[in-house]
Amino acid sequence: MLFGKKEMDLKEAEKFWSWFEKNEEWIKVNLKTRGLAVVEAMDEKLKPVFPYWKKELEFQLGYNEGQGEIFFFHFNNRSLLRDGEKLGALMPQSLRKNWRFLTAA
Repeated sequence: MLFGKKEMDLKEAEKFWSWFEKNEEWIKVNLKTRGLAVVEAMDEKLKPVFPYWKKELEFQLGYNEGQGEIFFFHFNNRSLLRDGEKLGALMPQSLRKNWRFLTAA
C-alpha cells in the first residue's frame, strides 16, 4: 500500500492518557522548573498516537492555580485536527476537573 491510513492509534491514545494520569503530579511539579523534561516525556508518549504524522508534533501545556491546559497544534491538517479532537475527547474523567485539551492551528 502506497499510502497508509491517516488514523490515530487508539491503543496508543489510551496508553498516553494512562501515562498522563499516572504522572500527573510529576507533570504539575516539573512543568515550571523542568519544562523541557515534561515536554520530551509527553512527546515520546504522543508520537505513537499519530503514526502517519512524520513531522514534529507541537503542543504546549501549562498549569496555573489548579487549572491545566494542553494546546495541541494541528497545522490545519484535517487528519491531525480530527485525531487531536478525538484524543481530547478520550481524556479520562479524573483529569477533566483540572485539565482542558484544546486544538489550535
